[in-house]
Amino acid sequence: MTVLDFDSQSVLQDGQTVQGRPNGGAAGFSGFMVDVNLSDLVQLACLENRKRKLLIQTPGGRGEVYFAGGEVVHATINGKTGEEAFYDIMCLPHGTFRFFPEEPPERSIEIPWNFLLIESLRLRDEKETSQEASEQHISGVMVVDDSKFFISRLREVLTEKLSAQVIAEARNGKEALEFLDETRPDIITLDINMPVMAGDVALKHIMIRSPAPVLLVSNFNERHTAKIMEYLRLGAVDFISKPGGDGSWDLFIERLGNAVESAGEFMVRNIRRARNPKKSAEKSLPGMPAERLVVIMGGFGGLLEIQKILPELCLEDSTSLLVFQQMCKHFSSSLANYMDQYCSFSVNALKTGAPLLSNQAWVSGLDTGWKVEADETGAGIYRQPSGSRLEADTFLGELADIFERDLTLVLLSGMKLEMAKGLEAVASTGGRIIIQKPDTCLQPGPLKAIQELGLEERIASSEEIPALLSGRD
Repeated sequence: MTVLDFDSQSVLQDGQTVQGRPNGGAAGFSGFMVDVNLSDLVQLACLENRKRKLLIQTPGGRGEVYFAGGEVVHATINGKTGEEAFYDIMCLPHGTFRFFPEEPPERSIEIPWNFLLIESLRLRDEKETSQEASEQHISGVMVVDDSKFFISRLREVLTEKLSAQVIAEARNGKEALEFLDETRPDIITLDINMPVMAGDVALKHIMIRSPAPVLLVSNFNERHTAKIMEYLRLGAVDFISKPGGDGSWDLFIERLGNAVESAGEFMVRNIRRARNPKKSAEKSLPGMPAERLVVIMGGFGGLLEIQKILPELCLEDSTSLLVFQQMCKHFSSSLANYMDQYCSFSVNALKTGAPLLSNQAWVSGLDTGWKVEADETGAGIYRQPSGSRLEADTFLGELADIFERDLTLVLLSGMKLEMAKGLEAVASTGGRIIIQKPDTCLQPGPLKAIQELGLEERIASSEEIPALLSGRD
């Protein structure tokens, strides 16, 4: 542990020491400790029976523990106070510390210090055990594909690049179902077009017999869009195009790695299938510059939820829509063209210079950076330099400055971009934030983390969201 000289500002690194020295001639001794535990410091301070502050500094935050009358009376870290803050501090793995006399600002802890220490040690042991189990877990993957060459290449990528284990290889859906009787994979990669048993039939059986996260890995062209969307409605977690249709192997490995890494977070039993969409009977053409804006953002599972929301959504005449969804490169156009058939407003792939117009929806992936600009004629979206990704904090801040109370943000399953500052900007200007109910999400964890910020106006299922956005609730 990195430690501090008790009565000076000199920082001591692991295993290194500096000479202790008096602090301005004050009575007592100054010095240092090496490899000391926080629990030892707490015991020392309580036995000392003086008013003290223990300052803990780590890359993850600044914590403070106050002592008085031989007890721990107050703690704070990262906005938390009391017992919860104390336990978080005691679970910190490393950092720096400093003791000095100071009056506690308040009393937020009443439990005796020895009970606090016992509970904190228990929590730390649980956390370390959980982390060890997570680090030791190797994702088991079932590969289902009729190409012997691609199976071999995919096995190489999974085992050598992504530290996963291929526990079964099937050449068609029928073989995959037979393997499921003997194995329980963490994730299944499934080709769309296969002999003997088609992928959609296999997917239905998988979701009924042994639900597991199914990742579509297949060649892509425009003709496959409707089939891909059908698979996603049935419960597939995402679609990744095989290399050649979706760029290099590096991009393919990155997207596959994200899915494998997240496999343990997927709650397949939360999935509620979407109904087959119906063609829209009426279509409103884009009109005047939008006075209101709705932004929908989704990660893993979002492609399913978008199919529930957009066809049921009735945009007001003054409202525009932006959809940002985690998806494979070049899929934006196909998704927009597909959804345009079923929506009462126009849906197009987002392009640089796109104006925000009423009854107009623009669709983009999260792997493209965008900037919004506005003048007296309205607002437009402009592409950032090639290779940049969407900076949610900055982008949401720009939208909040322009639309203020007329901005609504909807966050769907798996949305895990860094956006705390952007969310605060939306809330501080009077905008609305709606979060999909975590217990209806394929990947609820990111939304639960956002929910802890307490900035949302509503938490709703995807089936409830269209009414909230259309002013019917």
